[in-house]
Amino acid sequence: MNIKYVLSLSLCMTMMMSVSVHAESRMLGDVDGDDEISITDATVIQRYTVSIPTPVAVTSSVADIDGNRAVTVLDASHLQRWMVNVSDSYPISKPVYEPSPTDRYVTVEGITFDLKKVPSEVTLIDKSITLMLIPKSEIDPHDITTVVNNGHYINRIDYTDSRFKESYLIEKENDILHGYDCEVTDSEDHPLAYVYAHYRSGLYFPFQTTISCIGEAHGSFPIELYYKSELIRRVTVKVDVNCAPEEIERALRIVRSAEKASWTSSMTDREKMKAIAEYIRDHYTYDQIMCVEGAVLTAYAARDLGLESMLLYPGGEATQHCDCHIISYNLYANTAVPGGHCARLVEYDDCTMRYDVQGELCVIKEYKP
Repeated sequence: MNIKYVLSLSLCMTMMMSVSVHAESRMLGDVDGDDEISITDATVIQRYTVSIPTPVAVTSSVADIDGNRAVTVLDASHLQRWMVNVSDSYPISKPVYEPSPTDRYVTVEGITFDLKKVPSEVTLIDKSITLMLIPKSEIDPHDITTVVNNGHYINRIDYTDSRFKESYLIEKENDILHGYDCEVTDSEDHPLAYVYAHYRSGLYFPFQTTISCIGEAHGSFPIELYYKSELIRRVTVKVDVNCAPEEIERALRIVRSAEKASWTSSMTDREKMKAIAEYIRDHYTYDQIMCVEGAVLTAYAARDLGLESMLLYPGGEATQHCDCHIISYNLYANTAVPGGHCARLVEYDDCTMRYDVQGELCVIKEYKP
């Protein structure tokens, strides 16, 4: 599926867009907010793109010069070229209008959105927070775009692997749209949170963006919601989490107990993974551990052995690699239920094995896509 990523920055379109009357105005390229465009603005973008702390918060509405929904070093280059009178045909210095962060109702492109569940600032102090957007009339769900951390995020989907699905997973018969499972890190590459956008027709809150954290993390980043090419709301997410969520602690307790009880030093890695799957089969029921949690548990065990693993999504396609950020698969609890069964793939030197671990139901076999 193709999502509309082209952000029109032409002056005529800017002047034609319809937003709430309490709009704020800034200049495209005025990144530091001092009402002029200088080399300082380009420097701020350059620092941001290499994860060096910046003196001001970088927002894509003024820093995304080329309109590709991501703030990159190319945007700094465009500013530098503009300052020496070399034009790239981008409307640098032109007004950029934004909805007021205090408005509950915002009208964009003729559509009014209720933002009572999308505050301009949220603080994550526990495992997750969900933003919920309400359009007041019917719209095409593909016209809503979620931009995380100004496009400066780590997406775990490997598009070079033909077995991988796209970021957005669609179930047309149920009007369900899942996707945008990405990780946000701080300037030292420590994970801050995972962001997961999803849509389901018929709900009072059809558009939801869930923000989850895997453990202790402190920092902040923006999330922007767009309708077509126009900004609906920018949300500043502050992360201040001091401990791992309870379900992670529970998963770790199960895995450590299983490893201690079933592993011996003489076992090969494949024998150890088989022992973990069989331990869960023999000690837990399907009601206690379903497929999603079973996939998480086997991911932890694989990581402890230094093995690469992936989530096998309904339909028999591998969707994401797993390294140290296993909690991202808990986000699939919302999609595995309507979408069907999921399992864990673990890569060995000579093959890839599939582990279907769900309580007393356990299937171990070689994976052949």
